[in-house]
Amino acid sequence: MKKFDVSILSVAILLTGLAVLGVYQAGEAKKDPVLVKAGDTSITQYQLYDEMKSTYGKQMIHEMVAQSLISQEAKAQKIQVTKEEMDKEIASMKQQVGSEEAFQSYLQGMGLDEKKLREKMSVLMTRDKLLDKAFPVTDEQVKQYYDENKQQMGSPAPEFEKVRDQIKSVLADKNRSENYNNWLNDIQKNHKVEWYDPSFDEPNKPAAG
Repeated sequence: MKKFDVSILSVAILLTGLAVLGVYQAGEAKKDPVLVKAGDTSITQYQLYDEMKSTYGKQMIHEMVAQSLISQEAKAQKIQVTKEEMDKEIASMKQQVGSEEAFQSYLQGMGLDEKKLREKMSVLMTRDKLLDKAFPVTDEQVKQYYDENKQQMGSPAPEFEKVRDQIKSVLADKNRSENYNNWLNDIQKNHKVEWYDPSFDEPNKPAAG
């Protein structure tokens, strides 16, 4: 069973907090709301913003760019995630955690509800569809993997047809991981990303999942 991919979801939680704070230009803010008072010390909204930007900002902005480009590229290639595909993925997640109650507890721990989860999952699944189209797994690759690794699959080795789909899934994950960074950089060039804050403009190192 495919392990649940949280590479973008985890960052999305941080993005939510950043969005609440709002982006501001230094010197333009007339007020700096106090968020917490700890004894005789006040922690303000912009202090928190500055800390989040310095700690997570570069990763966040690159993830936001990635999500935007994935959406635009999918639209250009007419690729979308169907409701049936999404329902199947959600059902698989619920099976992994064991129960509906455990699933809801997991979502709560992530700061999500199911609607928000589906939105985030849509990005991840769309990304995978785009990568699978760009870097497809061939029948020859699947057969070669089986021949080279069947001795490690058990004794006696399982029949090829019984493990074909599992091998294809393993190779697809490998293709995505190996090619994601270069692929994203290519579509970033194609869609002409312009960086207005030089501190964020550096070689992209997104999580491949």
